[in-house]
Amino acid sequence: MKKLSFSQFGVMSAMYQQFGLEYCVESVASNGFHYLDFWGGAGHYSAFDVPESCRRARVREIRNLLSDWGLEMSVFTAEQSCLYPINVASSNSFVRQNSIELVKKYIEDTKEFGARYFFLQMGYPLFDEDAGEAFRRSVEALRMLAEYAEQLGVRMVMEQLQKYESPFCCNRDMLKRFIDMVGSPFLTACVDCVAAAAAGETPEEYYRVFGTVSHVHLADGCPTGHLCPGDGENPLADYLRVFAEHGFDQSVTLEINNQRYFDDPDQAAARAARWLRECSAVE
Repeated sequence: MKKLSFSQFGVMSAMYQQFGLEYCVESVASNGFHYLDFWGGAGHYSAFDVPESCRRARVREIRNLLSDWGLEMSVFTAEQSCLYPINVASSNSFVRQNSIELVKKYIEDTKEFGARYFFLQMGYPLFDEDAGEAFRRSVEALRMLAEYAEQLGVRMVMEQLQKYESPFCCNRDMLKRFIDMVGSPFLTACVDCVAAAAAGETPEEYYRVFGTVSHVHLADGCPTGHLCPGDGENPLADYLRVFAEHGFDQSVTLEINNQRYFDDPDQAAARAARWLRECSAVE
């Protein structure tokens, strides 16, 4: 039976948002992980808490911190959804244009970080506005961003979301439509196992639709919740076996992002590492 390697797994830093970045990096490395999926949110690193004149220096500082602990950045996941003030599909022209410019800077940062991917989000409409117009604005913005990423040689991934995050991309077919309409080889699919479970989908179905996947978000849930492996009821080992059987050799992010872990994220990371080491689909 094919298996994934423990060395393919990393942790998203979002659950460390109430701790310093140094604590986060030490915790992830000390629990044996090779990758950090760097959540770009206020407190650790974002466009809203770093002056432009200090941005490149801060990026280099973060890259050196990871290197000192033997970590690589698998993905730079700059916050762009869940009502964060970045929305490339916004009907407010100022917000939309400002969002596009901020994401361009994040794409530049991705290259400087040496991350494998930038995590792109499609934005979101308000529930009482014209979803078709919001979709058009989103695709137009994503095409601009994909063209910029190509110029810099930065590869990007995008996932399906849950409906409350972005109602016009909450299943595999919607994600396929977005990626096809952008039409860039620098934008490929990530499978979020929690969002897939919420939509009643399985990883195998993503392989049927996309042929291949570039990145994976793994967390437990009931079926949602972004819980630590073992704290929910989703068949995570079955998911991992599917990826292994398809020869998946890229990184897998443990997206443990639930407030129940925010006061002790190191314990959650340790439990996740133990679960993986005991999982029959991982060696």
